[in-house]
Amino acid sequence: MALLTLQNAHLAFGLAALLDGADFAVESRERIGLIGRNGAGKSSLLKVLAGAQALDDGAMAQQSGLRVANVPQEPVFAPDASVFDAVAEGLALVRALRERYEKQSAAGGDAHALADLQHEIDALDGWTWESRVASTLTQLSLDAATKLATLSGGLKKRVAIARALVASPDLLLLDEPTNHLDLAAIAWLEDLLRAFKGSAVIISHDRTFLDNVVTRIIELDRGKLTTFPGNYAAYETQKAAQLEFEATVNAKFDKLLAQEEVWIRKGVEARRTR
Repeated sequence: MALLTLQNAHLAFGLAALLDGADFAVESRERIGLIGRNGAGKSSLLKVLAGAQALDDGAMAQQSGLRVANVPQEPVFAPDASVFDAVAEGLALVRALRERYEKQSAAGGDAHALADLQHEIDALDGWTWESRVASTLTQLSLDAATKLATLSGGLKKRVAIARALVASPDLLLLDEPTNHLDLAAIAWLEDLLRAFKGSAVIISHDRTFLDNVVTRIIELDRGKLTTFPGNYAAYETQKAAQLEFEATVNAKFDKLLAQEEVWIRKGVEARRTR
C-alpha cells in the first residue's frame, strides 16, 4: 500500500497550471527524484506533500499516522539558536506532549487524561527525546552547543537534515539538499539516504547525486507527472527513446496531413473544372 497518493491533483498560480490532473504515489522504501524545468512547480508539489499547501482540486490521501519531514531549499532557524535547539525543533510535538503530561501530573490531573497523554507519548517514543537529539547530532557529527549564526551554509543544511531525521519520518522531503555542500558532504548525504529506512522525494539538479541515490524519477512537465523507473541515467535513456518515438509519430502525422491537404486541393480543382 502506498504511503501517500495524489489523485487528479490541480494547483495553479495565476494562469500557470502547476498541477493539471496529476496522479502520484509514494511507495514504501523508495527514493524519488523529482525533476522538471525551473518554475514547473516542483517546490510547490513538495509543499503539497508536506501539508503546507492545499490543492485547488483533487485529493491527497496518506496512511494513518504517516510522519512527514520537510527540508526546504533555504532552511529557517530561530535567531541565536544553538544546534541542539534547532534540531530539537523537529520534536516539537513530542516535547509539547511531555510538558503537558508533566504539568498535569504535578497538578494531580485527571487520571484518564494522563493515561491518554502517556499513550501518545509512548507511541512517539517521547520520554527520551533529549537522547534522540543527542544521538542524531553524534551521527551527523554536529556540536550541540554551537550557535547556528557561526556555521557555514553547508553545516546549516546538515542541521536542517538532522532536524528532519530526529523525528524518524516515514517520508522525507528534500528541496535541493546538495546546495552549499562540498563533495565530501554530498558523499556523506548519499550514504545517509541510501541507509534511510523511510521513503524520500528529492528535488535536485545534481545529476550525479540523483544517479547515486534515487530509485525512481518523476518528471513534472506542464502540470503532468510521468514516472521513469531507475536513476537519472536510466531516465535519460528512457526519455530519449520516448522523444524518438514521439518524433516518429509526429512525422507520420505530418506526412498524412500533407497527403490529405493535397487530396483536398485536387478535389477543389476538380470541382472548379466541372
